[in-house]
Amino acid sequence: MPKHFHPLRWIIWGLAATFYLYEYFLRVFPSVLVPEMMSVFSINAAGVGALSAFYFYGYAAMQIPVGSMTDKYGARKLLAIAAFAAGLGTLLFAIAQNYWTAAAGRFLMGIGSSFGFVGVVYISSHWFKAKKRGIMIGLSSTIGMIGAILGQGPLEIGMNAFGWRASLLTMAVFALVLAALIYFVVRNDPPEVHKHDEARKNITEGLLSSLGIVVKNPQTWLNALMALFLFMSMATFAGLWAIPYITAKYAISAELAGFAVSMTFLGWAIGAPMIGIYSDKIQKKKIIFILANLIGLLLISGLIYVSSLPISTLFILFFLIGFTSSAEMLSFSYCIDVNPKHTKGTAIAFTNLVVVIGTVISQPFIGYLLDLNWTGQMSGNVRVFSDQTYTIAMSAFPISFLISLFLALFLKKDPVQ
Repeated sequence: MPKHFHPLRWIIWGLAATFYLYEYFLRVFPSVLVPEMMSVFSINAAGVGALSAFYFYGYAAMQIPVGSMTDKYGARKLLAIAAFAAGLGTLLFAIAQNYWTAAAGRFLMGIGSSFGFVGVVYISSHWFKAKKRGIMIGLSSTIGMIGAILGQGPLEIGMNAFGWRASLLTMAVFALVLAALIYFVVRNDPPEVHKHDEARKNITEGLLSSLGIVVKNPQTWLNALMALFLFMSMATFAGLWAIPYITAKYAISAELAGFAVSMTFLGWAIGAPMIGIYSDKIQKKKIIFILANLIGLLLISGLIYVSSLPISTLFILFFLIGFTSSAEMLSFSYCIDVNPKHTKGTAIAFTNLVVVIGTVISQPFIGYLLDLNWTGQMSGNVRVFSDQTYTIAMSAFPISFLISLFLALFLKKDPVQ
């Protein structure tokens, strides 16, 4: 480890973290466009869920390769290409006149975004001392959640002022400028690290061997599936369906609903580092998973099944749901604990892949439930769902917490280090 670090390391890390912020913006912005997507592309709720999920198709497809590509080529060029791809995808979506052009845009966004988390972890580990890496990765996660917040309430304000297409075109230009900055400013390593110290090699054979070890471990699957169901409250509820649900149930503006739901991401941004620090202190991840799922189950049940909550209470509940759900980040540490050290990158990628596949399935599934119980009411070219229809569909989320809680009970208490 070099004794000195280049003073530009904060700028380099900041650019990588900014792309991670942009990635989370792309994940969630369809949540404020549900009526627009139904109207412009003539689709139902299931179609909205499927269109949003195209992002995760691209993201999931790249999860296993992205780690080995970053190990081999470094973060600089890959992040620049990824930001360009994500910006191009945003541009396609912004100008789309039909469903499949929009779907292609979402898919391209997902491919580009798949490099975000790995890239910022790479930069954090190469430009900061070992004792600061955990802090930097936690801070990166917090910045990612800021992107999710920007993709809801603030985006709604921009849409009201300039329209959704102009707002997304602006974000597309932002990504293209970011790609250029990453290419010309970011470097893989500090100048004092010689190339022979960070030699690149073809690791395809090692990747396949590691993948075999990881997938044969039952604890890997238990942990990944638990993380999948724990993460549903973020990716599918807050990430897509909560805004139209709250807007309809409480007859409030989409803008206010967007700010309420964005509290989920603020809760995650604060909770992830706090829960991580507490976990490091007590060294007992299983009990944290159990408590997080139990508390999350109670919180989201109150949000869905209790009628006429004060708007201020909605803000608090969404914040607390995000805070408790952030325990999902520990699943990436747990998957390392239960697998050999030389497979840690593959274990993380596999866990993330399972979580993303869950999102791919759950987003359109909720839309399918809404369509299945739709009473036929329309507002222009947009389907209108009753409170009862929404309650039936949203019941999937308490069930999700319950399944995650059940799976957590079978995790090892003291994983082999």
